[in-house]
Amino acid sequence: MKPEPPGRLEYGLVVTAQFCVWSSKRHNNLCQEAPMNKYIGFDIDDKKTVACVLERGKNEVYETIGSDIESMRRFLKKQKQAGCRVELAFEISGQAGFIYDSLIDCVDQIKVVNPTKMTWIYRTSKKNDRLDARKMAVLLSIGELPAVHMPSREIRQWRQMILHRRKIVNGRTKVKNRIRALLKSEGFRRPLYAGSWWKKINRLWMQRLCQERVRQANLWTVQLGNLLDELEMLEGQLVRVTKYLDKYLERQPGGRLLMSIKGVGPRTSEAVLAYTDDVSRFAGSKAFCSYFGMTPRLDETGSCRRLGHISKEGPSVVRWVLIESSWKVIRYSRQLRCFYERVRAGQDNRKKIAIVAVGRKLLSIMRAMMVNGELFNEGLVCRQCRTDRLKRSA
Repeated sequence: MKPEPPGRLEYGLVVTAQFCVWSSKRHNNLCQEAPMNKYIGFDIDDKKTVACVLERGKNEVYETIGSDIESMRRFLKKQKQAGCRVELAFEISGQAGFIYDSLIDCVDQIKVVNPTKMTWIYRTSKKNDRLDARKMAVLLSIGELPAVHMPSREIRQWRQMILHRRKIVNGRTKVKNRIRALLKSEGFRRPLYAGSWWKKINRLWMQRLCQERVRQANLWTVQLGNLLDELEMLEGQLVRVTKYLDKYLERQPGGRLLMSIKGVGPRTSEAVLAYTDDVSRFAGSKAFCSYFGMTPRLDETGSCRRLGHISKEGPSVVRWVLIESSWKVIRYSRQLRCFYERVRAGQDNRKKIAIVAVGRKLLSIMRAMMVNGELFNEGLVCRQCRTDRLKRSA
């Protein structure tokens, strides 16, 4: 007898079963044709590098190689011979930029890791080179690696020059403090001539003190002479570095843009531009300010929500110049001065809180200017302050 045709429900089950079989075969064929992904974690030391290679469905493989670039390149090219897609991760360090540039052509993707954030995501009671390498490989495979932005070599050198200038300025300040302390210890509470200790005539007076005949009672003049020589050397270095940075900033299109804010000078502009690199990588002003550590810490549990001090994450040099500029900006910008007074609320103990709030708003304004390519517009600074002023006038 001829079998009866299946009913609508039975027919649907037959078709679904056939589709599932076909889909499963298709998936297996694609998996066989497509190259496998290899996730590699490097724990780089001065003497050796421990590598962990992770593939789906296989046990991790460990290998110890040299810390030189050629050993790393040979290892990565060997892993890529089978046509696999290779992704690499290693921790940030002083030589991370050089390693990144040297290995980028050997792999499909490189991610540089922030180890301070990775410990909270993947905390273990044990710690050794193998576990660190495996930790990076596992987090890389599941897409939960706290990677940092790696700028170009030119931008990295620009940042290093900015930090170098800051160290010179800090060193000059320390030498000046030591000179004043030394003179006060010998009874010179004020300079010989009125005004600053560092005006030309007072420096000549300090040099004459050093030129006096050295006796047992005035051996301190030798120390004073050395400190004055050190101060002169640091000031010469500062002049050379500042000239270089000024010339470099002139070639940056964003420099003139940010300096259109009255009170923002070249040092603040170059620091913000260098550490921003590409403004499009920030989703909004909150992410931009958070990158520079100008947003408050959040401690929230249940219905309790507490905002603490600013996080102070990211480059401290930007916060340093930004706060210095904020004190000047509120002298010239009426809107920002109004915002400062509103946050201060007439309390002297809230001055620092208010100036940090001005710095954060100034960062948001700078981001908007870089995104839109527009010069500073005083009328768009603070709508709330403008509304309050209109109410008072009414």
